[in-house]
Amino acid sequence: MRALAAALAVVLGSASSALPGARAYAADPDVVRCEERADLPRIEHVTVAKWSPDGTRLAATRITTVPDPTNITGWDERLVVDVMDVPSGAIREWESGQRPDWSPPGTYLSFWYRGLFLIERLSDARLMGVIDPTIPEVRWIGDQVIYISKDEIRLWSYRGDNVITKIDSDFVPKYPKDDVAWSADGERFTLTRYDLAGDISHWVGTTATGRIEPLDDGAQGDILYTEWSPVGKTLLVRYADRIALRDDAGTLKASPLRAFAGRMHGWTPDGKRLLVGPVSPIAPGGTVIDRFVGWDGETASGAATLPNLFGSRAFSPDGRYFAGTARTGLYGMELEIFRCTQGTLDATGSSGARPDDAAAKEWNDRVAADPRRFVRPVAGFISDLVQGSHTGIDVAAPQGTLVTADDDGVVTLIGWHPAGGERVCVQHLRGLESCFYHLSYPLVSTGQRVVRGQPIAGVGLTGITTGPHVHWEVKFLGRVVDPLER
Repeated sequence: MRALAAALAVVLGSASSALPGARAYAADPDVVRCEERADLPRIEHVTVAKWSPDGTRLAATRITTVPDPTNITGWDERLVVDVMDVPSGAIREWESGQRPDWSPPGTYLSFWYRGLFLIERLSDARLMGVIDPTIPEVRWIGDQVIYISKDEIRLWSYRGDNVITKIDSDFVPKYPKDDVAWSADGERFTLTRYDLAGDISHWVGTTATGRIEPLDDGAQGDILYTEWSPVGKTLLVRYADRIALRDDAGTLKASPLRAFAGRMHGWTPDGKRLLVGPVSPIAPGGTVIDRFVGWDGETASGAATLPNLFGSRAFSPDGRYFAGTARTGLYGMELEIFRCTQGTLDATGSSGARPDDAAAKEWNDRVAADPRRFVRPVAGFISDLVQGSHTGIDVAAPQGTLVTADDDGVVTLIGWHPAGGERVCVQHLRGLESCFYHLSYPLVSTGQRVVRGQPIAGVGLTGITTGPHVHWEVKFLGRVVDPLER
């Protein structure tokens, strides 16, 4: 076991230096501006986009609608993976599945299909491996994959599949009651345990040994959400009123959220700083450019102007592009890619709708022609409908994905529900109320007025759930109605 742990340390050490970080993107940029649309083909109904490590390709999860006579709607939403070659703009439909990811050398593309983790070689689309993890979260390290199977942390390569170490019986994760996320270098992982009473505990583990310790700064019960930086092993810790960055030594450096202009977060491509700021309402009507401030846990320095896309909101590893999902209608979505440059901002930064946005009129006309009023609140696919005892629409998306208000209203409730977990409720005009369940962290406060498409929370795994999604429930004068028909 010691020999295997030592071998893993060699693998992790050599792979970490090869991860995206030393790229064309400056080591300490003052300003990043992502305001110009790239002249690339549009892909409709995209929920998630994942850049290849060299930034030349983009894997996108796309919704397809297929006939399904067993559903009350007569249709069902399923996911396929497309791959775009950015230099040429060529798009290839790859496979049915979701959550695509790349091996750092670019040899393999992996994705989930019916609970299995499939690994295919990029050069010829040959299936190279099938993994059956008990936790649907894995980490590529070079051309190898770290994953959990029952009480074992394992390492897959095309040469074989080996046990790294065992997890103590008290901490064996059982999904979705427990969830695991790996640091970018694979050396650490977080374990989150959800309780139906609303108590959520957070732990940090070491991959090579399986040792797990509490993530505790004296306010363990206040932690709402954690997220690893895209490079290395800096950990973001979100609370209701503050954010913190935890370094490898376990030191937490925090700041109140009120110190920033907005509550949304992201990362610089090099993973050295957190970007914190607002995201303008993501309703059809053209792209808006928002200003974010860079924060390293102690000081705010530099800034970024980013389009108000939702979905994955991902920089390419070299920092040249920023990709995400734009709304094209009440339910329509489209992948958009913006070019990024370094420059100088004035004191107020850039903000406001782009006057030359030719797509805005088309999108607005599409909304005006739609007799319904609610927008799909998440860049995700519908996994369940209002039928039988199920009182809402389930929209599945990765943890942390933006949840937006489905229509204008006032936030009336934020808090815990025994089955629905964390929730946010919005009261609309004419006796309509929307509630969003299974959330991770709120972005609004009780009594706040919100508009259609405004970010209000992040997708989570709280309450009784089979995976990260939002239970979207609408009531008219206290009676459940179908939001797809309103």
